Amino acid sequence: MPSISHEAPLELLRGDPRLAAVLLRGLDIPIPADAGAVMAPSDLTASVPTELRADAVVMLSGADGARLAVVVEIQLRYDSRKRFSWPSYLTQVRAAHRCPAVLLVICLSTGTAGRCRTPIATGHPGFDLVPPVIDPVTIPDPNGPAAATAGPELAVLAVLTGALDLNQDSARRLVLASLANLDDSRLATYTVLVRSAVSESARQALEDLMTTKFRDTFVDRLLAEGEAKGEARTILRVLAARGLEAPADVRERVLSCTDVSQLDIWADKAVTAASLEEVFGS
Repeated sequence: MPSISHEAPLELLRGDPRLAAVLLRGLDIPIPADAGAVMAPSDLTASVPTELRADAVVMLSGADGARLAVVVEIQLRYDSRKRFSWPSYLTQVRAAHRCPAVLLVICLSTGTAGRCRTPIATGHPGFDLVPPVIDPVTIPDPNGPAAATAGPELAVLAVLTGALDLNQDSARRLVLASLANLDDSRLATYTVLVRSAVSESARQALEDLMTTKFRDTFVDRLLAEGEAKGEARTILRVLAARGLEAPADVRERVLSCTDVSQLDIWADKAVTAASLEEVFGS
């Protein structure tokens, strides 16, 4: 079962696929001019017996008609098997979309990133793959020009990688300010992702800011439809993003709950639980 650490960057890409373009630009990889971005199917299986499924595929399309397929892989730890699957991902997506393709690996630690950057020799002359990797050092500055596009997603990814340390007041203010103008759905989801990625002391300091300086955004808006109802929807969304789709009876149980304390307990468990039973019991 994918963990919240693995699913969180993918949720950011789903929120705004242009994040892929921002990250590639930060690695000095050329992309189509004025590119729009959409998610594409990530099942790359062709007529071969082994399933090939990338974490995500983003299609960038420029104003001039140029296209680039971005195969995104989230690596929490080094996996030597990827040295064989990553070249396959690129050739499959290139064939499926009839356009150039590039790999983009996102690592939450520099140690894993260093190993993922090791060149992959395919055996074919001139076809050696050097994976481009985003990590806490190479991620674009969320307080710089890169933040003009997909700024909220970039800021949250910087928190996930540790590039932004929310033990620092300036970092907390930067993140909360970047989320302030999001739609209610992304605001609720990204708030959960940020809270799940930080220490208890940083979380408390973050929540203090959310209820004072940023009260209009994180209290009044998030609770506009009722505190319990808003939190219930967020719990179900987090579970779905982690691959834990709640059946109808569980959804009804969550959505009808008006006990905010109980919802808080479920919300904390939803971030790390491996099954619905771990959240709600048998």
